[in-house]
Amino acid sequence: MKREELRPYLEREVEKWSVKSYAMLREELQQGLYADAQEGLEYHVEVELLENRDDYVHVMVAVCSPKAGWSCYHPLSTSFLVYRDGRVEK
Repeated sequence: MKREELRPYLEREVEKWSVKSYAMLREELQQGLYADAQEGLEYHVEVELLENRDDYVHVMVAVCSPKAGWSCYHPLSTSFLVYRDGRVEK
C-alpha cells in the first residue's frame, strides 16, 4: 500500500475525532494517546493530544498500514484544533 492510499483512512479518522467536543476529547485523550493497532485491521490509527489548553485542544491523528511495514515508521498524519466554544480548525 502506498502512503497516499492511506489518505481516505486518515480523513475518516479526522472526521470521527473532530466532531467530538472539547470536553470529550480532553476526557478521552487525558492519558495523551489513543491507539488502535489490533491484528487484522486494514489500518492502524493513533490519536494524540498535542496541546491541552483552557481554550482549545490540539489533536494529531496518524494512520499506517500493517501490510506495508514502512508506513508505520512514517505514518500519514495531520492535526486539528477544537475550541472550548465548539469551533473546529482543520
